[in-house]
Amino acid sequence: MWQALPDTRTISGYCRLLVLAALCMATAACDTDPPASRPETDLGPIEHALDENGLSVFPGLKRADGSHYIRQINGFFNGEQTGYWFFGFASRATADVFVFCREGDKICPFDAKGHAQWSHMVGSPVFARKPGDVGFSPFWLVWLVTVPADYQPNEIKSVAGMKAAVAAGRVKLTLHMHDHGGTIGVGQTIMHCAHVVDGTTLERAGEDLVNRPGVKNRIIERRVGWHKQYRIHFFDFTASEGVTSPDPNSASRPLMRTSDIYVAFRDCAGGSKSTTCGLVNTLAGSVSERGTETDLTGDGDKRDTNNILVAFPGALPVDPVDADRVYSPLWRVTKVAVKAEHDKDVTLIDDTHDQAKSSMKSVADVRAGLAQGFVHPLEFVDEGMTGTAILGNDGLTFFSCPSQVAFDAP
Repeated sequence: MWQALPDTRTISGYCRLLVLAALCMATAACDTDPPASRPETDLGPIEHALDENGLSVFPGLKRADGSHYIRQINGFFNGEQTGYWFFGFASRATADVFVFCREGDKICPFDAKGHAQWSHMVGSPVFARKPGDVGFSPFWLVWLVTVPADYQPNEIKSVAGMKAAVAAGRVKLTLHMHDHGGTIGVGQTIMHCAHVVDGTTLERAGEDLVNRPGVKNRIIERRVGWHKQYRIHFFDFTASEGVTSPDPNSASRPLMRTSDIYVAFRDCAGGSKSTTCGLVNTLAGSVSERGTETDLTGDGDKRDTNNILVAFPGALPVDPVDADRVYSPLWRVTKVAVKAEHDKDVTLIDDTHDQAKSSMKSVADVRAGLAQGFVHPLEFVDEGMTGTAILGNDGLTFFSCPSQVAFDAP
């Protein structure tokens, strides 16, 4: 693994060679990529270069007409309903993205709040990885490529092309640093960009927020980037989240910060007679329409869960134990299992048949259930329980789930 440089000085001479060597290690591309032409050729949509196996690792569900969408999930935050998009399992490790800016442009690539300024960037970003690659992550360590006045947008379409341009002195490469404010200050920059197949949509994008009639959620645009000269589509969630800084406990490769999601279960194996445990193939007992693929609330969709979030973009939890937690769209999954003998004491959406009615809608409610002995001791969901094995996750399960925010949220 390689250690990112801790400053933003221009790479030149010996330093430039060191960075190029580091990028070779990071992208595993130095000996296999062909020499880069200038400008690099557009090889077309990446979907055309992938078979069904290669396409299957992209997130999303397929409709009958063959189109893809990312499912909205309903849960709770601090006692209120909320919505988020479920992109599936993800790695804490980061991958590299390269963004292009003209020299002297002070708000390229991000504004002070960490929102990407696409109108100021020169062409589309280059991603070092794609879904299915070893080391892929939807969380990207940002490298800034400063380009001269005569650089044409999208001249560079690959990491190999970028490295060749750096070696030739045509562009300058720096590790991007952002002032995150608060106790974090100036630090490395991580973007949340989720790769999808072309045409993928976000379910209910631009519609009303959950349980807030008339308040529209912010539309996140699908954009185009490059990977090995192929066009690749992605959703940029810095539009709603801003950039983040790496987890301070990162050892070598920067890790994404995490938050928590508390997932409610019934104790089917312990004898629960709940609605959830009465369904076919629900020995796990997850109180989730996504988990059971059943409309528990009878409202015509399969989005509703009794999941509880710790943090939300632009807000801190009211629970004092978690009051200093920084929002992250990467959620460590924690199991909250109601004891079978206390099913009647813990009313969840599978009992109420109403996505808004539950006796457990906040982290404080979870702690109260623990104190009363209504739920089993909490446990992190390990990769063995979910059948995943993702490098860098230390055996735990993490979901990539950006929260929906109001259209006019800061």
